[in-house]
Amino acid sequence: MALTVKQILSARTDEALFKLLSEELARLFPPSVLGNTDLFLAALQIVPRGMRAMAAIYQLDVSMALDDLAWHFVNHHDRRLYEETRLGLRELEAHAAAVLFEKAYEIVASHWDELGLVMQEILGGDIHDWLDSTGIQKQIDPLNAKMWALIKRNETYGLMHYWLSYARTHAERCVGGKPVANGQDRPPTEIETPNEN
Repeated sequence: MALTVKQILSARTDEALFKLLSEELARLFPPSVLGNTDLFLAALQIVPRGMRAMAAIYQLDVSMALDDLAWHFVNHHDRRLYEETRLGLRELEAHAAAVLFEKAYEIVASHWDELGLVMQEILGGDIHDWLDSTGIQKQIDPLNAKMWALIKRNETYGLMHYWLSYARTHAERCVGGKPVANGQDRPPTEIETPNEN
């Protein structure tokens, strides 16, 4: 059943609201969609703007928990994903995090095509060495420290704590939409263009 404004406004605790939002995201983005970048990007185009933003920043939160900003771009080497994440942070009013993310991308962007080739050749082997030899890691480390400091302010939810304040302020932007089942019923969008990794 789809999430409603009343449910959002009735959630008395962060835990209850986070559960509601997570369940709605799981409904809108089933595993078959999450496992396919093109389907995921197409699905983002047809869900409510709040859900779009929340879904878009989720992998960045995972990256910051497990790796760092440099490795986020290794694991999500697609400019379309970068753009959705950047816009998601801005929509959720996570402005400081957005600035750090954008600066990290600027550092990696000048090596974007080379990174794609390195990933094919090494297949994750020693990308650490490549990040060090290009100077990417050294430049991104201060941004990592600032991003982790932001996250530490709300360790329970990490970057996803922005979901909570956003939903309470803009509940109407978080409701509506239907899941894309296995890529069916999706509208033609710019996402249909060839992959621009």
